[in-house]
Amino acid sequence: MSDARGLGIGLVGDGRLAGSLAAALQRAGYGVLGVAGRESPSLASMFSEADIVFLTVQDSHVGEVAASLPWRPGQFAVHCSGALSLGALDAAVRAGAVAGCLHPLQSFPSRSPEPDRFQGITCGVEAPEPLASVLEQIARDLGSSTLRLEGVDRRLYHAAAVFVSNDVIALMSAARRAWTLAGLPEGLARPALAPLLVAAAANVQSLELGDALTGPVARGDVATVEAHLAALAAEPSLEALYRSLAAELLRVGKPVDPAARKALDDLLEASP
Repeated sequence: MSDARGLGIGLVGDGRLAGSLAAALQRAGYGVLGVAGRESPSLASMFSEADIVFLTVQDSHVGEVAASLPWRPGQFAVHCSGALSLGALDAAVRAGAVAGCLHPLQSFPSRSPEPDRFQGITCGVEAPEPLASVLEQIARDLGSSTLRLEGVDRRLYHAAAVFVSNDVIALMSAARRAWTLAGLPEGLARPALAPLLVAAAANVQSLELGDALTGPVARGDVATVEAHLAALAAEPSLEALYRSLAAELLRVGKPVDPAARKALDDLLEASP
C-alpha cells in the first residue's frame, strides 16, 4: 500500500488512549471514522466501513472483544497492548483479518485527547506485511519511531516499560514516606521532590546512564549510604527498597573507587 492515509480507521474502546490516538491520527491526515465503545450504537456502522480497527481496550478484554466483532477477510485488526502477543487476536485471524500490534511507549493519564504525546516516542510494532508497513507509516506520521517486536519476550518488554513509568510513581510514594518520616509536611513532598524527578528523567534522555547518575552511590560515599540505611531501619520496607535500588545503581557501571565499591557491596548485602 503506497499511503496508509487512504485507509478508513476505526477505534474500539473509549479510554484515554483512544482519544489521544484518534486526535493524533486526524491531525496527521488520516481518515478516522470514529471512536466507539463496546456498547456504542455507532460501533456496527463504523466497524463495517473500517479498513483498520484499533482495539484500545484493557488487555484482559482484547481477546473477548476481538471474538465479538464481525471481521471480514483482509481487514486489519490491531491491538495496542505491550504485554499481549498477536495470539490475543486469534478470533479475528480465524475470520480472515490480519492481526497486528501498535504499542506506544508512552503514558496517557488524561481523559482529554493529548495528540502531542506521540511526538518523539517509540512505538512497538508487530505484524505481517502489508500491515507492518502500514503501522510503521502511521507511527512515523504521528511523530514516533518504531521498534519491531517479532521474537521479543513481550512480558519482559512490557515489564521494562512498567519500571520507568508506573514504578516511578511508586518511587515518588516511597520518597514521600521518607520525607514525612523526617518530620516534613506531607503536602510539600511532591512539589519539592518532583523537580528532582524531572531533572533525572531529562538526564537519562540526554546522557548515558553512567553520566546521568549522581548522588552518594555514584560518589562512592559509603558513610552517607550507611546513614540512610540506619535512618530507614524503622521502616523495613523502605530500607529494603533502598538497598535494592542502590545495588542496581552499582550495576550502572559508573567508575567508583574499588575500595568504596567493595564497602558498598558489603553494606548493601548485609542483613538489615
